[in-house]
Amino acid sequence: MKLALLVSILGASLCAQEAVQYDALKVQARNYIAQGKPELALKIAEPLVKKAPDDIDIWYTVAQANRLLGKIEAAEKATQWMLDLRPENLNGQHEAALLREIFNDLPGALDLLNSVFRATPVSKYTERAALLNDIARIFEKQNLKTDAAQLRKEIERLKGLEIANAKATAIPDHK
Repeated sequence: MKLALLVSILGASLCAQEAVQYDALKVQARNYIAQGKPELALKIAEPLVKKAPDDIDIWYTVAQANRLLGKIEAAEKATQWMLDLRPENLNGQHEAALLREIFNDLPGALDLLNSVFRATPVSKYTERAALLNDIARIFEKQNLKTDAAQLRKEIERLKGLEIANAKATAIPDHK
């Protein structure tokens, strides 16, 4: 009886340690994407999707890294997997929009980007600014320079709101 309990406790402890390591690797992969190192992100993320094929967050990293590396077919497959798992997932829709842009389906890309923008909470300044940046880039490709310039002004406004929000929620340093 005691041995069975000990084995059960040890097993649970190992599972918990593995989960913590998995989460840490996911964070590291996302950090590599943010640092502009998609090849390193992919080296971490690809083995993780084999461990957890229903983890949409790690699929997002795989899709984004492949797209950034120009591996469009692999990016398309990872994005489709995300959308198959959860069609309403905003990251999956965003990646699909960026792939449409690559395939020169600019109206389709704009439709998806606008849909994702509308679904993104107004309090998510950084995400909304990134989406507007993508929309502005497509406007520029369509020679809609005035519209793109207006979006760039809105992007700057959102960045200002993000900075103000960060300052307002910062913990004061009482030295």
